[in-house]
Amino acid sequence: MEEHNNKNSHTSGGENASAVGKLPEELLIMPVHNQVIYPTIATPLMVSPQYGTLLDETSGEDDLIGLLTVKSSQVDDPKPGQMHEVGSVGKIIHTKRNPDGSSLLIIQGLQRFKVAFWVADDPFLRARVISAPEVVEDDLEIEALVRNVREKAGEIIKLSHQVPEEFGSAVGEVTDPLQLAYVVALGLNIEMDERQAILEQNSAKEKLLRLSKQLSREKDVLELGSKIESDIKKEMNDTQRKFYLRRQMEAIRKELGEQPEDAETESENYETRIEEARLPDEVRKEALRELQRLKNMSPQSAEHPMIKTYLDWILDLPWNHVTEDNDDIGGARRVLDEDHHGLEEVKERLVEYLAVRSLVRSRESSAGQQDETNAMGVILCLAGPPGVGKTSLGRSIARALGRTYTRMSLGGVRDEAEIRGHRRTYIGAMPGRIIQAIKRAKSRNPVFILDEIDKVGQDWRGDPSSALLEVLDPAQNRSFRDHYLDVDFDLSEVIFIATANQLETIPAPLRDRMEIIQLDGYTGQEKLQIARKHLIPRQLKAHGMKQEEVTFMDEAIEKIIHHYTREAGVRMLERQIA
Repeated sequence: MEEHNNKNSHTSGGENASAVGKLPEELLIMPVHNQVIYPTIATPLMVSPQYGTLLDETSGEDDLIGLLTVKSSQVDDPKPGQMHEVGSVGKIIHTKRNPDGSSLLIIQGLQRFKVAFWVADDPFLRARVISAPEVVEDDLEIEALVRNVREKAGEIIKLSHQVPEEFGSAVGEVTDPLQLAYVVALGLNIEMDERQAILEQNSAKEKLLRLSKQLSREKDVLELGSKIESDIKKEMNDTQRKFYLRRQMEAIRKELGEQPEDAETESENYETRIEEARLPDEVRKEALRELQRLKNMSPQSAEHPMIKTYLDWILDLPWNHVTEDNDDIGGARRVLDEDHHGLEEVKERLVEYLAVRSLVRSRESSAGQQDETNAMGVILCLAGPPGVGKTSLGRSIARALGRTYTRMSLGGVRDEAEIRGHRRTYIGAMPGRIIQAIKRAKSRNPVFILDEIDKVGQDWRGDPSSALLEVLDPAQNRSFRDHYLDVDFDLSEVIFIATANQLETIPAPLRDRMEIIQLDGYTGQEKLQIARKHLIPRQLKAHGMKQEEVTFMDEAIEKIIHHYTREAGVRMLERQIA
């Protein structure tokens, strides 16, 4: 390094080096878990009973020991390669044996060393080592870094409830830049990997610079935590004050005999929820009108619970809640590749579809307006034999975009009211399945799978496929009106994806509103990869078995594919694997 030639720098460890003398060529190595031992610092260390014999080997006055931090806390008995190879030479200055065989040590760190190569790992770890002295600069930059670290450490001590104030005094008394870096790194909440990285830096300037960055991050985290705690306390105080005021109001009204306590409280709760829900104007007016009817109605009235149910539906729907789309098209392609093997043309079309949506939305956002015709509202229909992954492709699109996912099966649906809902004049009326699915999704822009759209039926109760025309028309679904709600709900931001086994049974007007993407099935080689990557792991988990307990040879899977299944998809293949 250049610092070695700088007249304003010197190599650390003069006193330590004299204390150690010449570093032995070989050292016994003690692995250290969840801790980094620094030079010049006396550190307590708890060691397990398995190192008792090793402690006996290093009990002499002149005996030194190499201390290396284990890379993973999950490793109990580390071997070479499982420890960092830069550590500290230490001397055990105090030992206390516990009844359970473990020992509490006080270890004085002396100087840095590096492992040249490993000599033995049985019965103890032993390595050939070389000294690794550190450079301590003496210039204005190092002075600025020392002040910066001291100031940030002081601010963290004030913000944190876990660091004692006495630690601040100890930091202020340290004058050596190298020792300051080590004291602060040990005393504050620094990640173990960062503590090791600080030890491995060759100069005090580099150590302090890295430490300063970590202290800045820790300070930001503590300030944010303090703000959150303050906000929570303020919110709790406001909630308690409102609770006491409401109790006082209830007691006064009860004394005056103005209204039964429960009915008034119920109406107030609905009124508060309506105000907080930020409903669209038309919906808010309808909700307030129904609430007024509820206030003027006896709780014993048959219509009372019907109005409550209606208000609950209005208030539970996500009128304003939308999820933010992930516009990473490359990430979307990776998600599709992770979840599905093969289907390259289909995945290319889906990626194009997502890219166009992202482009249109960004252009509309920059222009500050939205196209009322919803030009990006293409409705996709994934058509193909059973088991080729139509529904799971829709789930993958939701995962790629970061949207919520919901679905409804249209197989056997013959009643138009299942799509548009029942009118509230009927007993047991409820919204249609479209609105029910939106409520389950808890978002106004989910990915919505319409499964088996080719199996929609019709009879004297109506034609559900005609009701779907409005749902799937980008120019109309901005103001979809469910018969039960009787107010407009905006479906324009929903991504509708239909699935079908055959196209011939889909009514022509409905088919005309969709872009058909054909999934033809998988080749034998693609089925082999799907079985390896998806079907076998899923079935092992379903049967409570581990990976190593069952072995599937490629020849066996190919025999199942070619001799025991005759299908375009992989459902029968998964059944045979099970």
